[in-house]
Amino acid sequence: MEKENLKEFETSENLQNMVLKIMYVMKQKYADYPEYKTIMMNLTTVSKELNSIRIKEITGELEGNSKIE
Repeated sequence: MEKENLKEFETSENLQNMVLKIMYVMKQKYADYPEYKTIMMNLTTVSKELNSIRIKEITGELEGNSKIE
C-alpha cells in the first residue's frame, strides 16, 4: 500500500516537472507571441492545481477516493 502511495506521488511530481519544463520552453522560444501570456497563465494554474494534488497525496487527504485504473 505504501508503495502505491509513493508511486502516485511520483506521478504527480513528474506531471509537475513536465509543466515546469513546458513553461521554461515557452519562455525561451515563444515569449514574443501574443498567445504567450494566456498559455503561461493557464500553465501556472495547472501547476498550482498539481501542487495541491501533491499536498493531498502527501497528507493522505483523499486516500482511496481518486483511484483511476
